[in-house]
Amino acid sequence: MSETEQAGTESAAADVPAEEPAAAAEEPAPPEAVEPGPAGPSDGTEATGASAPDDLAAAQNGDGRPAAQDTARAAARREAGDGGDFTRYQQARQQNALNKLKRSAVANGSGSAFYAEQLTIGGDNGIEIQVLSVTSLTVAQHLDSHQDVEQQTQMAARLAAQHVLVLAGQPGSGRQSTALTLLAGCCPDDRIKILHSEAPGILQALCQRADDLLTDGGFVVDLDDQPLKLSTLETLGHLARKHRAFLVILGELGRVDPDRLRPHAFEHRRPALGQVLAVHLRRLLAGHPGVCHEPDCTAEHTTSFTARMLESQQVQRTLDGAPSVRSVVEFAEVLAQSIHSEDTSLSDVIGQWRDRLRRLAKQLLQVPAETSHGPVLDPHRQAFRIAYAFFHGLPLSDVFEAGEVLSATVLPRYETREPAPTNHVFERELDQLIPQEMRASGDAMSGGRTDDNPRCARLVDEELMHAVIEVVWHDYDSLRDPMREWLTALVAGPLERIRVRAAHIAGILLSHDFDSVYRDLIRHWARKSTAYRQSAALALEMAAHDPRMVGRVRAQIRSWLSSPRWEYQDSAARAYGTLVGAQDVPDTLWALRELGTRPELAFSSSVAFSMSWLYLAGAPGQTADALDRWIASDNDHLAKHAIRTLLILSRYGAGPDRRDRPVLADTAMTDPDRADALVRLWRHALMGQDSSTRAWDLLRRWLLAGDADKELAAFLEVLVPRIWARPLSLRAGFYLGMWAGRHPDSRTIRQLRDQPPDAGTAPRSAS
Repeated sequence: MSETEQAGTESAAADVPAEEPAAAAEEPAPPEAVEPGPAGPSDGTEATGASAPDDLAAAQNGDGRPAAQDTARAAARREAGDGGDFTRYQQARQQNALNKLKRSAVANGSGSAFYAEQLTIGGDNGIEIQVLSVTSLTVAQHLDSHQDVEQQTQMAARLAAQHVLVLAGQPGSGRQSTALTLLAGCCPDDRIKILHSEAPGILQALCQRADDLLTDGGFVVDLDDQPLKLSTLETLGHLARKHRAFLVILGELGRVDPDRLRPHAFEHRRPALGQVLAVHLRRLLAGHPGVCHEPDCTAEHTTSFTARMLESQQVQRTLDGAPSVRSVVEFAEVLAQSIHSEDTSLSDVIGQWRDRLRRLAKQLLQVPAETSHGPVLDPHRQAFRIAYAFFHGLPLSDVFEAGEVLSATVLPRYETREPAPTNHVFERELDQLIPQEMRASGDAMSGGRTDDNPRCARLVDEELMHAVIEVVWHDYDSLRDPMREWLTALVAGPLERIRVRAAHIAGILLSHDFDSVYRDLIRHWARKSTAYRQSAALALEMAAHDPRMVGRVRAQIRSWLSSPRWEYQDSAARAYGTLVGAQDVPDTLWALRELGTRPELAFSSSVAFSMSWLYLAGAPGQTADALDRWIASDNDHLAKHAIRTLLILSRYGAGPDRRDRPVLADTAMTDPDRADALVRLWRHALMGQDSSTRAWDLLRRWLLAGDADKELAAFLEVLVPRIWARPLSLRAGFYLGMWAGRHPDSRTIRQLRDQPPDAGTAPRSAS
């Protein structure tokens, strides 16, 4: 999260005292029962001030909290903002979209997870959609090797009749092959295209621009992990029939529920993997005897080899653990290459397939014995390759910036470079720094990504990033210290998406070596400035994608909550505003309430940010109920956190199809209890000494949004008079007059101005 609080290490005179107490006193160890096994404690209690030179010192009062006078002086600096930083932070998380975590590069199983919600901001709805034409040859190849899935006949009939179809399944289950096969049955092979957008809301943008994008032909649209509503789907079906187009939408099961979208949606289960292997193996070896130089290579030999592979128990066990259809296709390629390798056992071939990405990662990071310019340029080449892998999917400018920090700033501190290398700018061409076997080719970039603007780093295989991380951490012992220093430098940088990705990389490292990474990296982040604390929370969230790490991560967050140091408490509050918090909403709300009552976090925005994230991440009812209790609480700190949460959430739209309707209003329009709670929140915000200016301006934006939404306008004309009932009526009249002069065309403002401001009745608890 961006630097909304200016306290921390950069203001050492105010918050950093002279000495540090024992680590065991500042941060309790998590319960040992959570993570069985011989591993030691993960909270870094064995580290002391002497062994951790960058540790923050403890407060003079001995409990690590800022003294009362320091809190008062820092109040203005740590006052929460209006949610703008929260917005940038959420956008950076969406753009990173790093939601796959594997214990190792060769692990079986999908290991995939996804964030609980795609957040959409009201306002600018311009979405860039890229169009990629699929060649007839590509379609023919899919038709030749495609294996029918369950209910494919019904899928084809539904697509032909309604012109729109949804396939909900896991990535790698063969959804795109099924989509192309279905479209080929409805339109010519040369009229099939793929629509792609990096931003959420592609279907809503497609509805708005249907006349420009939809033509006579077939279209594949991949939603990634975005949700889908039935109303949007029915609108697309109408537009597709109008333009004689056929749409197949790919969604992730869980984010897209086929039962709620019937009869237009089907669950896409992957076909039998044995059949997938058989058809691809036969296709790869069909023309092999004609091009093979072996004298005894015949069609009978290839047929016998194929049958032997398909009947092998080792091959069947390998298929049982294959994570996706795509991985089975790669397995078929490895088997086909070993048709004449009589001296290679099948176990070696299977091991070669499983370990292919790790071996490629080691090959990419090896230092050549000699180069055309000597060995001095190799550290730069290695650093840039690591950065290219770590920042897969992000703009090349991010890769250049991160690689330069590692090569020119971090590595020289750990290396002896004599003599100093001469910087030859034109010798650092991308093609020389990044070998072809590491980069995705133009044809391999699905979804129209060949036209990236700006150009992005694209690996030949997304899982290569995890392989490089594992190799860097486990195979290069001398790289561990530079890696920790590099990630620490990146999370302190100005660009949000680089900070988020660096935190995610640290989370992946936690899954490989929790004790070491937490002790030497995350623990220090959790007690530094805001950017570091937010990165520590994101790292724990990333580690929690590994099911084996969930208990340990939750115990560590609870340890932060119990710590006497306000920095750890603030890190805990931020960690609850992640996927970890969404997994157990009641416990998270309890923890955030506990943190919200503490004076140490009175001027921090972390509690409000996490409450906002929880509301938007799929728990609006429980979060709204908690906010209603907070605003009426005797604890003034809780009321302030509730007001800050309102100021953040009031800027967010109800979804991609209703961007201009505030999400809080959308929920309250169908629930009178929510409307009453919303009135209480608004009244406290409008009367608050620190929040009134922002609150009145945000309420003005709501009224302007009502000019384009008749349902919202009707709701506001009833709700708003209740909000500014006495004692706010006089102030409301002043603002209405000023707004009417600034927005003379606003019907909603004019309607409310004609209505007596004190006509509404405020809830008794808010008066």
